[in-house]
Amino acid sequence: MILVTGATGNIGSKVLRRLSEAGVETRALSRDPRRGETPPHVDWVQADLSDPATLPPAFEGVDRLFLLTGNVRSMTQLQKNAIDEAVAAGVDQVVKLSARGAQPASKSAIARWHHEVEIHLKASGLSWTMLRPHVFMQNLLDQAGRVRREGTIRAAAGDGRIPFIDTRDITNVAATVLTDPVEEHASQTHLLTGGVALDYNQVASLLGTVTDQEVSYVAESLGEARTRLRTKDLPDWLIDSKLALAEYQRAGGDTARVTHDVFDVTGRPPRSLIQFAYDHRRVFTEHDVASAAGGAVPVA
Repeated sequence: MILVTGATGNIGSKVLRRLSEAGVETRALSRDPRRGETPPHVDWVQADLSDPATLPPAFEGVDRLFLLTGNVRSMTQLQKNAIDEAVAAGVDQVVKLSARGAQPASKSAIARWHHEVEIHLKASGLSWTMLRPHVFMQNLLDQAGRVRREGTIRAAAGDGRIPFIDTRDITNVAATVLTDPVEEHASQTHLLTGGVALDYNQVASLLGTVTDQEVSYVAESLGEARTRLRTKDLPDWLIDSKLALAEYQRAGGDTARVTHDVFDVTGRPPRSLIQFAYDHRRVFTEHDVASAAGGAVPVA
């Protein structure tokens, strides 16, 4: 039995579908199970990670846990509660979706929070596997309206190169790790990237090719990006985390490193950005499907 938290979200829902397709008995945890789809072999359980008293029934009989929550200020406590209940329930393995920059000294609060949870998980005595994805290709969907209206994309990453990864590849890695023998991925951290690091000028060029229009990159200063993000009513800590990531990207170095972990785990190469763009071409070109694209996913 595999328990999936964050089961109604972008990645959690896809993990459920992959496990369902594999015929794996899966339990999906949510505060509101009515929001989720119920594919074969998936059962929903109502529980709240912020309320440990609700967790024992959800964890009963669980062998493996896929640990994922949204980027919220209470993330560390929510995930620590799940880990503590996993210990009490005798779970065999926890696969945590973390972030590329999970380090204690990161300028991004989200990255520091992920690091704190990783430390808690390692100290729990449970078998663990960390998945640290880089920036999601799906985040570009947040700019689809701007591509249609202005033929531009905006970012504060300068000319830094980024190995964007498709969330579908993250999903495939997670489902594989959850169904492989526990010992194959025990005490491992998989750094998940796309197959090539691209700067935003190259991203704009690829989007232009796919949409049959000229798309250009507007390189913002960190101050300009902050002003733009504030119009979205995001909390200051999330804006600061996004700008910290952009600052690391501007500096280059390890943030541009490409790994082969997706291939090593799944046996398949990661999707390319141009394949992602073709798969989502209608979102970038047709107004009536833009709202159905699904929200972009913030990444630390």
